[in-house]
Amino acid sequence: MNNYRKIIDTFKSSKDESVLIDFGCIDNGKYGDKNYSNRKNLILELYSDYSAEDKPLLKWLLKEELKGFEFDVPVYTADLCAFMLYKYMEMADIYDLYDAKFGAGSDNQAYVDVELVFGRNRDETKAFLRNEKTQLKLNKEILETIEWYESNPNAKFKSREEYIVYFETIKAENIKSDVEEY
Repeated sequence: MNNYRKIIDTFKSSKDESVLIDFGCIDNGKYGDKNYSNRKNLILELYSDYSAEDKPLLKWLLKEELKGFEFDVPVYTADLCAFMLYKYMEMADIYDLYDAKFGAGSDNQAYVDVELVFGRNRDETKAFLRNEKTQLKLNKEILETIEWYESNPNAKFKSREEYIVYFETIKAENIKSDVEEY
């Protein structure tokens, strides 16, 4: 078992964030993230074998990746984290997925697919956002975003099942080859 897998397993069993100290987004003093390479390798190892039990780690990694936009870290690893969260999402995870697309600059807006914001099912996601009362402003923003995408008569969106197949067979392979250069 490699060291990255050991860290994943340790965090999974303990939820102790101190084991992730070498993976947080930290300014390296030269317009970069000191821990990007370590975090990238941890994310790639996690992608090779993950489950719903890894959601706390996925959410932590996604937040660190989104901090990295200030230092121009590549968006690919944020996209991998968002996809892994999407695959095992509960409805309340829609907020993290929305943040993955729209909370970290224009690169993420362009690269992260909108299907993540649709959740498991667009109609169910919209119903959840209309009925959930604790984040009314954000719910309205997400609803308007979904409806804006739906208003494009030429848009073709993948179903959840189609999107998962697309990501796992095409996009993830491209991401893995792209991050090798970082």
